[in-house]
Amino acid sequence: MRSIFGALVALTFAACLAGALSPAAAETVDVSGVAADDVLNLRAEPRADAPLVGALSPTAGGIEVVRRVEGWAYVKSGGQAGWASARFLLPVRTIEGGKPPLPLQCIGTEPFWALTIDTNGAAYSSPETKPLSARIVNIQQSRNTTIAWRVLLDGGPVASATIEARQACSDNMSDRVFPFRVHLETRDAQLLSGCCDLGQ
Repeated sequence: MRSIFGALVALTFAACLAGALSPAAAETVDVSGVAADDVLNLRAEPRADAPLVGALSPTAGGIEVVRRVEGWAYVKSGGQAGWASARFLLPVRTIEGGKPPLPLQCIGTEPFWALTIDTNGAAYSSPETKPLSARIVNIQQSRNTTIAWRVLLDGGPVASATIEARQACSDNMSDRVFPFRVHLETRDAQLLSGCCDLGQ
């Protein structure tokens, strides 16, 4: 009886040990917050003064994280591998169902405007106008990419908004980098360009 109990304890311990030593579940991230004219450096060790071994573009995505150490992540992407600062890496946003992730908060400068798009509709505003609501008539996904959409609107000054995900978009006013780019077509045939980020 003791031998059977001892064997069970040994097997349980071995299973727990194996689980503790097994690799963590795969984690996939995108580069975020890197300026459009810059890169995310990959280093030989998890420290800022370690030798450079590669670089990732500001729009790089689908990057595999092997392990993390105190603000650093050892990543693999496109034949490259090295340590990257974890503050510039965000979990991949899953985009499914042929529609953009919502809500989105979009802005443009010179002229200044703002557009919020959520599941209930859209609202456009500018320094000259109060928020104007619009109904979403249709959302069309691009025929040759899964990260671009055109949102058709009914009501308000904006006829449609074309949104592109996984971009390094700059508002030309700050150092902030947005993950979405947007182009608005107004009802008086103007084209306005700006950037978007996920809302709350």
